[in-house]
Amino acid sequence: MYTTRTQDPRLAPTVIGVLTVLLVCAALLIVALAVRPSGGLAVPHGSQVLHVDERDFALQLATTRLHAGTYVFVDTNHGPSAHELVMWKTDDPANRLPLLPNHRVNEESSQLSSVLDSGTSLDPGQTRLLTATLPPGHYVLACNLPGHFTSGMHLDITVT
Repeated sequence: MYTTRTQDPRLAPTVIGVLTVLLVCAALLIVALAVRPSGGLAVPHGSQVLHVDERDFALQLATTRLHAGTYVFVDTNHGPSAHELVMWKTDDPANRLPLLPNHRVNEESSQLSSVLDSGTSLDPGQTRLLTATLPPGHYVLACNLPGHFTSGMHLDITVT
């Protein structure tokens, strides 16, 4: 035998109300997702971004001639060993900086003024962000772990 189900007409307003609430929630979610920042980090207004690639045993930077200002250094270790990133303002080129017996630059020398220091070494594959404000002058960017500087991990940079 065949039976027919009838719907209770009193449920129609409830169903319509629930569907309306769900539709409004979905619309709000879509709007919230559309206006949120699209990931990544915001660079402070007026700063410029410089990517520094560290490898065994070299530093790579897009340019060594910069304009005075604030920079965010995106330091990435592409090598198989740990590295660090330091920068000094100095009148001397990298090949004339004072060295310690362990082949590290003497960071306590009066010839150097520290402007950037990663603080700790960066493991292979890691990236760190460092910020520095650079007035005009000559700078040396380097890895100063024992033996790394003398193996070629340094760049002379001119800021105008």
